[in-house]
Amino acid sequence: MTPVLLRDIEEQIALKELVTTILFFSSGILLLTGLKEYINNATYQGKIEIRMSLCKAITEKIGATSYCNLGKKDFQEKKERTNQATNSNSSATEIIWIQLNQLLFCILGFLAYLFVMKRMNVLILAVTILAAVVSYLAAQRSVVWLQNNRAENDHARQCMWYLRGEAWSPVSAKDIRILHMKEWLLKTMKQNYEIFMHFERALGNHHFMADCVNIFSALIRNGVAYAYLIGQVLAGNMDAPQFILYFSAVSGFTSWVQGIMENVAQIRQSGVGISDVMELISYEEPYRFEDGEPLPKNAAGQYELRLENVSFRYPGASEDTLHNLNLTIQNGEKLAVVGRNGAGKSTLMNILAGNLVVDEGDILLEGNSIKNTSVRKRAKDIARVFQDPKMGTASRLTIEENMAIAQRRGKSRGLGWGVREKDRELFREALKELNIGLENRLKVDTQYLSGGQRQALTLVMAALVRPKLLLLDEHTAALDPKTSEMVMELTQKIVESHDLTTLMITHDMNHAIEYGNRLIMLYQGKIVVDVKGEEKKNLTVEDLMRLFQQNSGETLVSDELVLG
Repeated sequence: MTPVLLRDIEEQIALKELVTTILFFSSGILLLTGLKEYINNATYQGKIEIRMSLCKAITEKIGATSYCNLGKKDFQEKKERTNQATNSNSSATEIIWIQLNQLLFCILGFLAYLFVMKRMNVLILAVTILAAVVSYLAAQRSVVWLQNNRAENDHARQCMWYLRGEAWSPVSAKDIRILHMKEWLLKTMKQNYEIFMHFERALGNHHFMADCVNIFSALIRNGVAYAYLIGQVLAGNMDAPQFILYFSAVSGFTSWVQGIMENVAQIRQSGVGISDVMELISYEEPYRFEDGEPLPKNAAGQYELRLENVSFRYPGASEDTLHNLNLTIQNGEKLAVVGRNGAGKSTLMNILAGNLVVDEGDILLEGNSIKNTSVRKRAKDIARVFQDPKMGTASRLTIEENMAIAQRRGKSRGLGWGVREKDRELFREALKELNIGLENRLKVDTQYLSGGQRQALTLVMAALVRPKLLLLDEHTAALDPKTSEMVMELTQKIVESHDLTTLMITHDMNHAIEYGNRLIMLYQGKIVVDVKGEEKKNLTVEDLMRLFQQNSGETLVSDELVLG
């Protein structure tokens, strides 16, 4: 626009024509800007809806996926990449629409400048395009290097944040001091920090080289353009306004060429992020849970749960985690399960809950197979309290809302009041049993409760609809010793008052011996110790270790269970 106006002023054209020229260019700029804003606004709501629909699909996939998938490194990596592709307005699933709009306008700008540049020497046009391509390729080299080398850096970064979190954690502080882990912790932090800094220095060097190439390309492009245009001016073939016009066109044309290539590369990269999302959503499921049959009913309320020759092996593992396991749990039994890390305790728990499907053998309830019964269909009769207090309750829901959900466990959902007054009275009576004042805090969000209070609430919720089997998955492991003892006392009180059949995994041998009427010890996927009745009452830690040695042929020290 400026060169055209300068030419018109030099030629002293009429004011009307000058104003007309200004209005023409201004209208064109206004039209293009308005079109760009219209497209951005028109697509704003749609691109957010697309991203949120993908987030919903991801949540449903992660929430419903087979339990064994959660332990796979490949699945976790895909989940992390998917999170990066959907976690904000600038993530791949949303920004790709902005990139498409930018590409469209880059193409329009490229065509407009190409119309101006066509009157120039072909050599100038070729040099301009070549300089833009060289600058782009140099920048892309840095991007490609970053993509190819970021895995180790990301791992180091994750390690640093994890170790930092553990160092600050009151829960881990005890283990760090007992096991004299300070030196190891600092050494590992230093090693990962050095990896991180080495990566950042290398990345900085690549960016510096790209900047140097960009500057060198610009010098050559501008030098060639200057030489040609000055020659045209000296030869009388070009006036000053035309010189400004064409030199500006050279710089502008370069920007549009680079813009097209950069947007194409960004769209390709965003496409990779979207592909990650689709790969996670379509991730193969080894088991089908939705086809399972309902649990068999027993009018008398008495039952027997039996595992017959059960074997299970995780995908990719060389050995069975559980091997030919036989276990019968009678109605009313309070069973404690102990064993080293990897002995199969958590696997047993997940098989009973329905999160894992056995490879061999069967699970029988009153003589009827339930091995293909889904988690959802087992939920009414098999309740579970997890190690993490946060997993048993919804943080942003109140105490009464959490209890209302527990009350409807396993039932069909319909329309109606979430919490009725008669429900509140039931909840208050149930919470009074804890004697920690929660019955007076029904309207409080559970996120404001302590870990011990949340775990106590989870216990009440699990017993609210009397389950046939209560699974306690190391439910005191994340609590401090004082809170742990409080929760264990409440556990015993609730279990005995409701006469709940209970299976409790614990690393605390004293808890395993003190609570319940039966204790089993797992070793290499098999039961090597099984004591009950009077033998269980008189059991000591030394007796337990002796029985383990007799039945397994190996020596066990107490720390292997506490720390295992």
